[in-house]
Amino acid sequence: MWPAIRSLSTCYNSASGKTLPSCPFPDILTFMEACVKYLMLIYGNEEIWNSLPDDELTALIGQVDAFNETLRASGELVDVQGLVSRPRSVRIVADTPVVTDGPYLEAKEYVGSYFVVDVDDEQRALEIARAYPGIRFGAVGGGIEIWPLMTGDGADR
Repeated sequence: MWPAIRSLSTCYNSASGKTLPSCPFPDILTFMEACVKYLMLIYGNEEIWNSLPDDELTALIGQVDAFNETLRASGELVDVQGLVSRPRSVRIVADTPVVTDGPYLEAKEYVGSYFVVDVDDEQRALEIARAYPGIRFGAVGGGIEIWPLMTGDGADR
């Protein structure tokens, strides 16, 4: 996957309107610093989420909606979706693609939703992740994984 980085030509941040220095990036760290879209995978424990009293769940949903609206108003929110059901996993077993129920790892926590932001730098992405209401709400647990997104030519950044 990393050789694709060397084929990038120009990166553009639609949130800030900035064009970043020409590619190819000399190394992965330079690429990571210039990457401006981040996928935020929100994960948690289904048993804990389902055990929340209705009023606490309603409060949390309200906080998340307000959080999303703030990012939308700033122009940093690209997409946000909840995931309806657990994923399927496709892996090769004896040269044959085999489909199994997800998540792909045995764990009590799984990805339940995601959002994508278009920000100026990784520090802003981390700031947004730290502010996400779901990771602060009582004993719900869970967390956010932050994944820089790569595009073929950088034109849609």
